[in-house]
Amino acid sequence: MGEELQEYIDSESVEELADLVEVVYAILEHKDVSLKEFEVIRNRKVEERGAFKKKLLLKEVSDG
Repeated sequence: MGEELQEYIDSESVEELADLVEVVYAILEHKDVSLKEFEVIRNRKVEERGAFKKKLLLKEVSDG
């Protein structure tokens, strides 16, 4: 996955992004998780924590 991610970062190519998705699909298949189950999990996380639509990145968490 790291190699495919780096290829996408270097090129910003949609084709390389498709390769990343294929890696995710292969991992899900290996873990015996259906795409439907994965989408339920993903949507639950979006509802609980939000998504990346605003393109904000959390850099640090502080206790006080």
